[in-house]
Amino acid sequence: MAELSVADLAQAKTAVGALLEGLGLSAYLFAVEPREGAWAVIVECATDSGWQRSELQAGAELLGASLRDPAARAALLDQWRAHLAACKTD
Repeated sequence: MAELSVADLAQAKTAVGALLEGLGLSAYLFAVEPREGAWAVIVECATDSGWQRSELQAGAELLGASLRDPAARAALLDQWRAHLAACKTD
């Protein structure tokens, strides 16, 4: 990934926060880290038996596009929903 700015990280965090809100998780924490050509999204969420930690991937362009493009948002939500299926929702 090219050199990232504070603005790039802020945009990625905003996009991830919006996506996780869209999943309706009841309790979660997340972090966003740059990886080769993508963002790694580490999510810890409440489950019926405690907490689950998952590491998700998101291409930088797709993650940024999810803020303004409903198709990109839907694609990431579908992908992440499968990985976070055990998480409690509201």
